[in-house]
Amino acid sequence: MYFKKLITTSILMLFMAGAVLAQDVTLNVQDNYEMRLDGEANVRSWGADITELRGSLVLAEMEERSIQNLTPDTFKEMTLTIPVESLDSGSGGLNKNMHKYLKEDDYPNITFTLSEVTSVEVQEDGSALISANGTVNAAGKDHNITMSVTAKMNDDGSINFVGEQDLLMTSFDIDPPTAVFGTVRARDEMVITFNVNFN
Repeated sequence: MYFKKLITTSILMLFMAGAVLAQDVTLNVQDNYEMRLDGEANVRSWGADITELRGSLVLAEMEERSIQNLTPDTFKEMTLTIPVESLDSGSGGLNKNMHKYLKEDDYPNITFTLSEVTSVEVQEDGSALISANGTVNAAGKDHNITMSVTAKMNDDGSINFVGEQDLLMTSFDIDPPTAVFGTVRARDEMVITFNVNFN
């Protein structure tokens, strides 16, 4: 009877130890990010820096955090939040218009939520090309996207993601703005570029 209890207890302890080892790891966006939104009009281009970014990345526990150990199943969750007020073009008038068209009063944040990572391809230079699906919410509207991102491991153990994503204003029910009695017209297409570290 004693040995039966001992064996049962040992098995339970091993199971619990395995559960602890299998715990997910949460990484957060670091302050040294770069992110920008750019677009075109019929007379000139426009752009805005994103001056505030919050977000987290949840990874399955790995024996060693490395690019080579990344798989689609490693990525459990990712969320990014951009306050609309953090879009800064350097022009007060343009900032005001961007915030208006993004309906800042009703929807103060732009968000990205990862749905799934579909592939991770390790490259010869040690980086990885990651394909993923996710949802961008802006002006209260969801838009599903497919994206390609380059990932690499920094010396401090943080993970760096670099890429760009094409978007359309009309995907979020935003009519491309016009000015000067319609003679200046913004194009529907936009691109967001990013260089973000998680640790």
